[in-house]
Amino acid sequence: MSEIIKKKSLIFYFVIVFIGIFTIRYQLHFENFWLDEMNSFWVADPSLSLEETILRQKKSDFHNPFLFNLILKEFLYFTEYEPNTARLLPFFFGSISLFFFGILSYFVKKDNSFLLTTFLASISIYIIKYSQEVRPYSLLLMLSIINIFLYCFISDKVMKNKFSSYSTTFAFVIISVLNYSTNPFSLIILFSQIAHTLLLIFYFNKKNNLIIISYLPIIFLYLLFNYNYLIYQISFSSYMLSSDLTNVVDGLYFPRFFGSKIMGYIYLFTLFFLIFYNRKIIIFNKNYSLLVLIFIFSYLLPFAYGLIKTPVLHDRYIIFIFIPVLILISCLSNEIRSKKIKYFIIIFLIVSSLFNHYLEIFGRKNTKPEFTNMIEYLKEYSSDKNIVIKELYPDSELVFNYIKNLDENIKKNLNIIKYDKNIPKNANSFWFLCYKPHKSIDCNVKETKKWKLKEVKKKYLVEAKLFKLN
Repeated sequence: MSEIIKKKSLIFYFVIVFIGIFTIRYQLHFENFWLDEMNSFWVADPSLSLEETILRQKKSDFHNPFLFNLILKEFLYFTEYEPNTARLLPFFFGSISLFFFGILSYFVKKDNSFLLTTFLASISIYIIKYSQEVRPYSLLLMLSIINIFLYCFISDKVMKNKFSSYSTTFAFVIISVLNYSTNPFSLIILFSQIAHTLLLIFYFNKKNNLIIISYLPIIFLYLLFNYNYLIYQISFSSYMLSSDLTNVVDGLYFPRFFGSKIMGYIYLFTLFFLIFYNRKIIIFNKNYSLLVLIFIFSYLLPFAYGLIKTPVLHDRYIIFIFIPVLILISCLSNEIRSKKIKYFIIIFLIVSSLFNHYLEIFGRKNTKPEFTNMIEYLKEYSSDKNIVIKELYPDSELVFNYIKNLDENIKKNLNIIKYDKNIPKNANSFWFLCYKPHKSIDCNVKETKKWKLKEVKKKYLVEAKLFKLN
């Protein structure tokens, strides 16, 4: 590309990224926390010692590695232990991911394809939502992109018979260990890279000694920090968040990834068409072949584990699949020689994605309990200031901890009380709050000789019952 085109492309790139960042920020606090976010927030309490934090992790968040909650704990220690502040951390990871989508895409194919990749990533409702959720998935996406970029960078040096610096290899080792320690499903990337290294050796006749040597410390360090966690996870005979084969075959999760069944199949068929159309190019291109391997292994390896042990695959666990999908669609579109077909695919993807993005953003509905809205409503509607919080599960402190640490303006003049059978004391009345999404969560509090139910409010996916002294 000429220097003028490069400068224009760079300007477009930054504009697209900042639009994506703005979109994430625009609805950053659209929803309150759901249970798993409250879980991370509870575990990451910065006032606790490291030992106490680890105990909380083992008690309530045992299916996830410790890394994200540890980073969140440190972040909240230097900022403020408040839910809205906690949301800034995944927002940061998601924003960095948008930058690296374009960087990795440009490395794969050095033309304007990176603009389409960045655009599709920046308006992806799935990436936006998980960049707003206080869980490890935006961190997983960010580390996965950087990991793949470093691997491609080192491999590119090998293909050109150039030496890759030890510092780059060291960075690759550290990022890989962090990546795999965020979620065990990211080990799919490691298996893909090992398979790709073997492909370089036996097909391209290029031996990558630095990459081969780096696998040893990566595996050693990963097992050093995660061995007990892995053994514990393998011991489970079933997982709460998993889908069987029939659920996944219906579009390979693409309808969930891209906001609707229609958009999911548009992306799926587009990807398959482009891979088939450019199959000869993919075979001889080391970067394309790596991305295809990651895509295939992202389904194949969890399926195999599901057949051998138990179904484990869930869409959020493989959020990094956006990397091969978006980059392959963008770059392979530019490989098409027919300008009519090429521009039709690109324009159709842009228009349909923008339309879907508009519907998803401005037609978005809350699916999580809006405790803050209910509390604000009760403050305005009622003079009763005692708010009793019912936990979703017995012996849990997640909901109470979340509401207790909300912004002071929301809790102003209120008395927040954790539910038990003997409370509230020294009160004439209280509002009993509970989230009631389905029948498995018990929100019933029976009247007693002391307390009489006077009123019930059901709003914002929260049930509020007013009890007064008999």
